[in-house]
Amino acid sequence: MSDLKQQWQKIGSRFNAVSQRERILLAVAIVGGIFMLGYTLLVDPHFSRARISERLATQQTNDLQGVETQLQVLKAQLQVDPDAGRKTELVKLKTELAHVESAIRNLEGGLVTPDKMNAVLERLLSGNSKLRLLSLKSLAPVNLANFGKPAEGEPISAAVDSLGLYKHGVEVRIEGGYADLHAWVSQLESTPQKILWGDVRLQVVEHPRSALSLTIFTLSTDKAWLAI
Repeated sequence: MSDLKQQWQKIGSRFNAVSQRERILLAVAIVGGIFMLGYTLLVDPHFSRARISERLATQQTNDLQGVETQLQVLKAQLQVDPDAGRKTELVKLKTELAHVESAIRNLEGGLVTPDKMNAVLERLLSGNSKLRLLSLKSLAPVNLANFGKPAEGEPISAAVDSLGLYKHGVEVRIEGGYADLHAWVSQLESTPQKILWGDVRLQVVEHPRSALSLTIFTLSTDKAWLAI
């Protein structure tokens, strides 16, 4: 205890021995050291905790914004109609069907109707005495919607099946000279109401006579077909 007192007295003597200016500087240094020690022990830890809290708050804010963004995306997805694609395709198919039906009506209007086919054929066959009718056979009506159907298991629009466009045909075989047969086909093509024809086969019977076989047909939405 006496040693500590002696050391303190020595420090006091040295402090008294220095000049006024040096005493002030020394006092400032001591006070500054005490302040820095107090800042390190008391203030700085508080500020450090505040900075950590601020960073945590910022991170939580960012996380919350991310969750909110995901929530908005989910809400937008829920508002999308899952059947929108199919509805759009249905509208497209209905539009195409309307165009097809219009085209069928226009085509049907320019063709010979099935109930007038007999009269047209009679006029054509009786108009040239140099030709001889060999055979005349009525063919069963064919629903054109049955052509080109996809394989089993593949989708097909019910609207196509409901079109009901029928092909009515007659197989005609006539005999005559080549020039007379050619003139008859030209007459067939020039009828006021169009007649469709195909499956043409020409066979020489005995020169100069040949046998011409062809199918004459028309199209109609009416399935009924008058027998020849």
